[in-house]
Amino acid sequence: MAHQSLYRKYRPLTFDDVVGQSHVERTLRNAVAEGKVAHAYLFTGPRGTGKTTTARLLAKALLCDRGPTAEPDGSCPQCLDVASGNHPDVFELDAASHTQVEVVREQIIGRVQFAASRGHYKIYIIDEVHMLSTSSFNALLKTLEEPPSHVVFVLCTTHPHKVPETIHSRCQRFDFRRISVEDIADHLRFIAESEGFTVDRGAFTLMARHADGGMRNAITSLEQLAAYTGGEITVDDVEGMLGEVDVAQLFEIVGLVVRRDIAGCFRWIADAVETGTDLAELVRELTAHVRDLYLIAAAGATGGFVDRRTADVALLEAQAAEFDGPDRLARVLDLLGELAGELRWSSDPRLSIEVALTRMAHPKGEMTLSALAERVEALERGIPARSAPVQAVSERRTPSVPAVEADDGALSEQSSEDPQPCLEPAAEVSSGPVVLDRGTAKRHWHAVLLEVRKRKPAREATFAQAEVDVDPDGETLVVELPAESAFALEMASTPENRELLREALAAVFGSAPPFRFQSGRGAVRPGPKAAAVEVKKNADTSSAASALEDMLRNELGASIVTENPARPDGEDGQ
Repeated sequence: MAHQSLYRKYRPLTFDDVVGQSHVERTLRNAVAEGKVAHAYLFTGPRGTGKTTTARLLAKALLCDRGPTAEPDGSCPQCLDVASGNHPDVFELDAASHTQVEVVREQIIGRVQFAASRGHYKIYIIDEVHMLSTSSFNALLKTLEEPPSHVVFVLCTTHPHKVPETIHSRCQRFDFRRISVEDIADHLRFIAESEGFTVDRGAFTLMARHADGGMRNAITSLEQLAAYTGGEITVDDVEGMLGEVDVAQLFEIVGLVVRRDIAGCFRWIADAVETGTDLAELVRELTAHVRDLYLIAAAGATGGFVDRRTADVALLEAQAAEFDGPDRLARVLDLLGELAGELRWSSDPRLSIEVALTRMAHPKGEMTLSALAERVEALERGIPARSAPVQAVSERRTPSVPAVEADDGALSEQSSEDPQPCLEPAAEVSSGPVVLDRGTAKRHWHAVLLEVRKRKPAREATFAQAEVDVDPDGETLVVELPAESAFALEMASTPENRELLREALAAVFGSAPPFRFQSGRGAVRPGPKAAAVEVKKNADTSSAASALEDMLRNELGASIVTENPARPDGEDGQ
């Protein structure tokens, strides 16, 4: 006997089992309960989102021994026959292989007038209806316009624009949405537990993202991976078979870009090439990741624009904050778009990616207006461009230039004679103690979570909902866990998890600062040192931005005028 595929085994048997289409199942339930079922429906949406399955559930609701009912039991002879495809009053037609008008006339029009043999309704389900020929649509039109009272048509299609408007106007249309990554991952986890598979937590998310909103695709991938691995699926297995890039890797490379760590970018690409990562797929995944960051930076995370797990959204918010606005992210997206086009003909994809990452991380080497705008924006915000890790960082300076400590622990320059700040990146990393303040801790907390995930993926959830602050002494990191979750505080406080967090902090900050846990969102205030630096930074920002503006006007004024030849003399372009 042939093995039954998982997507058929776990096909929804009731409306409650449908995932991600609540707007459809609620409307159909109410229509059946109130006796207001339409004579024709048009189900549209991507593959694997539940169109045909929902059509069968509607047939069950109309033909169930208890019905018509909004809650078919799924166990009566009528429901079982519908599920198996053997009910005499349910006709399923695949329009992709039966496009001729003769088929429509014989199987639909010629039989539609006959009464139902076992129930009160006859249901015609036509899959991929857009594949019917023009003659077939014309023949079907009259029946759809004036159908017998006991007949219900359900037309399913992935291309609604190919269905004639005359058909559209005679049907109630339901648009099936792409199922969210989180919903797919949860359903895959349920199936894996039911089947006894052992699956890494991160593997579910990778399979869900690869499915592109289709539940059937995701379940098929799970079954394929289970057969390949013998039921023990790791993140590496998913990456190797499906070509997906782990979310932690994407956070890592973007973190290197935002910290302007060009050497780290080269090492990351070298590791990716060594492990056989598909570079074209890597660029697509990286573009999608930066796109999510851009949406969060521009519109916030509460708009529902980002389809990610809740824990990932929190990490995206933290990483988007490091870019200090959407402008730099927009430039990164532009560079990724150029890179995607270049990879189509590039003889050395690795070199193309390395050059693009260098341009993203180090705009000082470019004289384009977008790169210069990024540099101006950084100075206006009082943020020195840096290329060193998060530690006490020393800038190159002459004996006549005093050092002023910035809010992120870096040292910037200010000459006593020339207010223009130094534009060179950090040259050395000192081995001194970690300089902590609230801004630095919050900006780099997501990097700490990524280090936790790399070491122990299953433990990342313990700290995912945490927030960080700094004690007034400026030395102790405060990890604030949700007040409503005593379990989270208990888990985080175990010796094993404390050591794991200490290792992650050491990897990000160079050495692990002292830390403590607390329950709830406290009111820890920054120390006087950080407050004084903030005042000094605000005082210096205006002069620094003005100095750079004068420099750019002197060096690039001619080229800027050339790009705008129609602008009259005297206009400032504002």
